[in-house]
Amino acid sequence: MAYAAYKEFTPAATAPRRPVFQVLDVTVPLADAHGVRRALLACDGVDILRCEPLPRSGAACASAAPRARLTLHLADCSFEEVAHQVLACTHDGEFGRMASWRDHLRHLGMPCGN
Repeated sequence: MAYAAYKEFTPAATAPRRPVFQVLDVTVPLADAHGVRRALLACDGVDILRCEPLPRSGAACASAAPRARLTLHLADCSFEEVAHQVLACTHDGEFGRMASWRDHLRHLGMPCGN
């Protein structure tokens, strides 16, 4: 009688996965910025890094009203929730570039984004 030899598969211990953070710029009318900030703070995994008023410029917006740029720090898979909250609070929001945390730090002039 023949017997088959087998070895049970046990996954090798792996290092815990580091969370992936993204940075997103969102531009909204200054009058709506407070409401958008409050709505975004209610989202899990979203932090507001900066909120800066922008001078009137040739932005692609529906009105010539003053604008504010929110720089958001996002955890994994939270963009959809952010987009929903922004669109629920204002009809005139713009989503800017999304970059990795490391690229964002390099953009600010930090040589090593660790």
